Amino acid sequence: MNQNTQLRPRPDFFHIISRDYLAQNFFVMIFAGWVIYGIDALFEGHFTTALAIFAAILTPIGLLTFFWRYNLIVSTFVNGAELTGHVSEINTIIRGKRNRDYIIHYQYEFKGQAHQYRNRLKKNSRVEKLRQGQQVNLVAHPKTPHIAFIKEIYLEQL
Repeated sequence: MNQNTQLRPRPDFFHIISRDYLAQNFFVMIFAGWVIYGIDALFEGHFTTALAIFAAILTPIGLLTFFWRYNLIVSTFVNGAELTGHVSEINTIIRGKRNRDYIIHYQYEFKGQAHQYRNRLKKNSRVEKLRQGQQVNLVAHPKTPHIAFIKEIYLEQL
């Protein structure tokens, strides 16, 4: 690893699970089966084998998928190229009075080839300020240029 790679800013664990919809859900999946198993045992007065099996299956799937998504984001920021793109569409998903997710569609060029990507993000101040047609700073990995992340959203201070 060269010195430039080590100095590049990258999102930390908390930024990733608080911003990225997929990462957050994969992280929750690691523990959700065991929480359901425990709550069921508390209310039913006994442990249910089927729920234990469900939790035992869900945990490694959650670990693998979370690790994949986390690694994808971090490696893109560490090894990726910075470029500009523009927001082509914003979809809002309302999940209650205050909870919102946003699906941000953006287009960009990487090494002369046009790409578009959409990313579902959790509500935060930067996402709420995005507008259709707005120029954004992106980071895309040379090995997976069809995937890019909006730099300011993942590096925003909490």
